[in-house]
Amino acid sequence: MPVRKERLSKKERLTLNRDFERVFKEGKKIWIDRYLLIIYTPNKFGYRRLGLVVSSKLGKACERNRVKRLLREVFRRNKELFPESSDLVIIPHPSIKNMDYWKILKILKSYLSRERSESHL
Repeated sequence: MPVRKERLSKKERLTLNRDFERVFKEGKKIWIDRYLLIIYTPNKFGYRRLGLVVSSKLGKACERNRVKRLLREVFRRNKELFPESSDLVIIPHPSIKNMDYWKILKILKSYLSRERSESHL
C-alpha cells in the first residue's frame, strides 16, 4: 500500500511576490483575537492557496519556523474553514509563539465559523 502524501502541495502555496502583493492590495483583512491577521482575496484557480508572513519580531528562526509549521498544519487539516477559491496570507502576532496547535485551531474555528454564519467571510 503506497504512503499517502499529506503535506501541503506546491499548488496550495503562495510563492510569487506578485501574488503576495495582489493579496495585500486587493484583499480583505480580518483580525482574529489579536493573534492572527488574515488577508484574503478570490483567485481563479478553484482551490485555496496559503502564504505566511512571519516577522522577526516573533523571535529567532527556530521560533518563527515553528509558528509557520503550526499554521501550515492548521490550514492543511482544516481547509474547509477558509474561503474557497481564495488566496490567503496569514500574519501571526508575536504573542502566538507560546501557543500550541490545538489552541490556534480553537481560536480559528470559533472565529471563522462565527464569521461564516454572519456571511462576512
